[in-house]
Amino acid sequence: MNLGVLEPLAAIRAAERAYRSGAVPIQSAEGFVRQILGWREYMWGTYWLRCERWPQEDALSASSDLPDAFWGRTTSWNCLDTVVAQVREMGYAHHIQRLMVLGNVMLLAGVKLWQAVRWFQGAFLDGAEWVMAPNAAGMALYADGGQMATKPYAAGGNYINRMSTYCRGCRYDPHARTGEDACPVTALYWDFVDRHRERFAGHPRMRLPLRGLARIDDRELEQIRARAVRARRELGLGQPG
Repeated sequence: MNLGVLEPLAAIRAAERAYRSGAVPIQSAEGFVRQILGWREYMWGTYWLRCERWPQEDALSASSDLPDAFWGRTTSWNCLDTVVAQVREMGYAHHIQRLMVLGNVMLLAGVKLWQAVRWFQGAFLDGAEWVMAPNAAGMALYADGGQMATKPYAAGGNYINRMSTYCRGCRYDPHARTGEDACPVTALYWDFVDRHRERFAGHPRMRLPLRGLARIDDRELEQIRARAVRARRELGLGQPG
């Protein structure tokens, strides 16, 4: 559909027929149709409404080059290594893998927006620019400062643990922010919240993480920052500018 090979309405009608014949339950058909008729068309409209602005927008001043970890360099992070390997093999990843593993790591690490968009375009079978600009730059990386999504889709290892099975086979503890077993994604998350605390002060949807940050004492915060530095090295990055 994203490449124009299959008409969206044909897929929607096929899902409707499958529901009416009893082949799939209503929740499956409804979710499928809503993604195509709702979210996909929203992406299409958003891209063309703001297509000239996408390359210039950079609300969080992302300054890091795309790390080698997205080209196959192993990190020992089970979530990232597994998903990148899958994308290399299949040219595909589902929503949680795209947004909360790949996009999330790019966001937390401060990857330059258009490098991220071009990677998604080249890596995915359905990587048309109209799909990847709003999804990657807008939704995942918050480049538009909230025009598309009201808050950054930033998360630590706990969220990945709830939404997947990657943490079960990983050497790191998703609940740990410091120490030898500290999850790099968790450390990067709290480092991200710390770096952008002034920008998001007063933001209603960022109150909870900012309250959590306020409960972290200075000693632990320094340890989190040090783990975040190591995490960037594991990705093949330096400190964000």
